[in-house]
Amino acid sequence: MENEFKKKQYIAELFFIYGKLLTDNISKRMEMFYLEDYSITEISEIEKVSRNAVFESLHNGEKQLIKYEETLHIASRNQNIIALLNQLQDDDEKKEALINKIKGELGYGI
Repeated sequence: MENEFKKKQYIAELFFIYGKLLTDNISKRMEMFYLEDYSITEISEIEKVSRNAVFESLHNGEKQLIKYEETLHIASRNQNIIALLNQLQDDDEKKEALINKIKGELGYGI
């Protein structure tokens, strides 16, 4: 159950970053499922399509988001920057070194 929650949270994070790259249909269904917490059945009833159609849209959307992340690494860079900022907040002695690491992450480009 915890793995399902982590997966859903991860896909939602990817959706925030890459969602605009998806088709309107997939994006709409993923938003309903991952952000608004609708079930597959509820989405299929609202859109008057089969549950399988919704499932396939979600599955294809997940694959596309993961592919974007594997190519662009924006989510992993965001996590690295957050970790560095947390360290910066906790340790005065390392501030300059951490600031330079953060600048390096930001300067790497997308």
